[in-house]
Amino acid sequence: MTHTIYAELLDQCRATQFSTHSLPLSGSLVEVPGENDLTYYYLQKSRRVAGGKQPREFIGSSSYKKVLERVKSFTSDKAIYKSREELVSALKKNGVTAPTAKLANLLLTLHDEGVLARSVLVGTLAFQAYGPMLGVKFGQSAFYTQDVDLAKADSVELAMPEKPIEKELLDVLKEFDETFDGIMGFDRKQPPVSYMNKDGLRVDVLFSFSGPERKKPIRASKIQSHAHPQRYLEFLVEAPTEAVLLIGGGLMCHIPAPARFALHKLIVSEKRNSSEAARAYKDREQASCLIELLIEEDPESLEEAYENLKARGPKWRTNFRKGLEKTKREDFLEFFQE
Repeated sequence: MTHTIYAELLDQCRATQFSTHSLPLSGSLVEVPGENDLTYYYLQKSRRVAGGKQPREFIGSSSYKKVLERVKSFTSDKAIYKSREELVSALKKNGVTAPTAKLANLLLTLHDEGVLARSVLVGTLAFQAYGPMLGVKFGQSAFYTQDVDLAKADSVELAMPEKPIEKELLDVLKEFDETFDGIMGFDRKQPPVSYMNKDGLRVDVLFSFSGPERKKPIRASKIQSHAHPQRYLEFLVEAPTEAVLLIGGGLMCHIPAPARFALHKLIVSEKRNSSEAARAYKDREQASCLIELLIEEDPESLEEAYENLKARGPKWRTNFRKGLEKTKREDFLEFFQE
């Protein structure tokens, strides 16, 4: 049932993903009467900023034909959005894990500003999205997060709105919560690649690279931020898939293919230092959940991802093998040996 409801939710989200009204469907329309029988239209956003306020954005007046067209289109799509809210509610009642309220508000902001459409969501939030996508419920311990990990890869072309992002990512975050600030690294002269607020919500921007070592931040212009260069990331973000986050009437995003996510987690677990032992354990736990499921339901995707990984060189194969062995799952070892 979870799989069926989610599939319907995804179809409805796709239908209005790039609607001509270009207004966030999570908001609501406010009409203010004016002089000479004019009506002024505002979009009241659903997300709450610091102080619990819901900001309003002026759309235009009824004297303009294009404004009336936007309002009509928004009203039509809003009706679909409300039916999507019922699907999201049904999934939550069925035990599917969703982002916390504070994290949901942050993700709404990133969605409404076009940031999610221009990046690949990785990390635990991506893993969380695999549950309803694959029709399963994973253990709760693998789900909790306060982090939003955004990956940008220039080699990956994503379907996205035509309107570019004009604000710096930090400015977007500060409009949501003024306590957001950049996390400075050891070199104070370098621009930040991570941001955090007083509640511990964190946004990390990552950039895939290969070749010679790169330590300085890389500019990710499409999401208006610098990013942390991270090796092995290109394997993860190639050929991402569309997913829906269970927020409001559903938020479209891009996440890695489940098989690539699982194999990448085993590699990453081997690259963590001793102080990150808990994170390495979580990496292997998430990988094990997906591998166990995919061996049963979609072994071809695992085989394809593994062949791609092996072709990338001996370091890739060695780190993957070490991570796989630490899962202590003989059935996993047998599958990949075959």
